[in-house]
Amino acid sequence: MINLKLFIILLFFISSACTQTIQNNGLSEKEIENFDIKIGKTSKKYIINNYGPPIFENVFNDNIIYYISHRTSYKTFEERKTKKILVLEITLDNNGIVQNLKKYSDKDSFHINVSKKQDSKKINMTSFWKDIIRAIRRKDSEN
Repeated sequence: MINLKLFIILLFFISSACTQTIQNNGLSEKEIENFDIKIGKTSKKYIINNYGPPIFENVFNDNIIYYISHRTSYKTFEERKTKKILVLEITLDNNGIVQNLKKYSDKDSFHINVSKKQDSKKINMTSFWKDIIRAIRRKDSEN
């Protein structure tokens, strides 16, 4: 009987580790799809009051704001994968009125491969500690 209970508990943990977890970040898809914005009439204040602050603003242009819906999925011990992403780019004029509206999805993006190569240089611990001692001596001699 005890073995059966342990087996059931073990089976439960194994099955829970294999289930897929879905995580939603930003606004929901429906909110992004149903943004009530009229070009030339809707203000930034109205957008913020109804949808919250933008996820981020363009670093080089304060008149461009972004709202994002991002859905990811993952299983325990696996990489997180993007299931769906929607980006709403809102361009404002100098008075904060919407001038342009663009929607982007994951189909509009391109895949970026980040190198998985690691630095092959090995750290020489002797020179590492010597450099630290030199830095401490320099700091002491400056004071």
